[in-house]
Amino acid sequence: MAIAARAAMAKLFTREAEKVTVVFGVHGEDGKDLSRPLLARAARLTWGWESLPPLERSARGKPEFRDRPGYWMSLSHSGGYALCALSDDGPVGVDIEVVRPHRAGLPAYALSQAELARFDGSWEDFARLWTRKESWCKRQDLSLFPPRRAEVPADCPCRSYRGDGWAAAACCSGTPPTDLFWLDREELRKP
Repeated sequence: MAIAARAAMAKLFTREAEKVTVVFGVHGEDGKDLSRPLLARAARLTWGWESLPPLERSARGKPEFRDRPGYWMSLSHSGGYALCALSDDGPVGVDIEVVRPHRAGLPAYALSQAELARFDGSWEDFARLWTRKESWCKRQDLSLFPPRRAEVPADCPCRSYRGDGWAAAACCSGTPPTDLFWLDREELRKP
């Protein structure tokens, strides 16, 4: 992990008795294969868990720590990227998407009228709007279909992030994290 990220994490986790939402990311060959190791490492770094509790699924299929009330998580992967959001401040949702061209009609199918009015026509902006929508639906454990009917409320505590070739968003119950904590793949192997 980069020195700057370690310093930011140390500052974040030394605050006593404060609820927190944090988002970790990793990049490798296959984001799906990195999701579970990322979750395990993030839970250890954030909450000191030696091992993950069993993951259960909600009625809609959202993974959750059913035997650990007061702890929430969300996972996402796209291409070689994986994200993991953890919160002890309430439900959380996270999404990441590799920015790439899609079929021309996708924005009209996927975005609400209000989102289309804000859409600048670029695939980067589509990915920004989509990740906000998907992270909101994950937070709320709501159906994403039909997508144009799922709209992020204006007062949603949601933050968008972007990097070279990707866009992401986290929706949470409190204040969304300012930064993502990127781990390298070697960090996932540490005890």
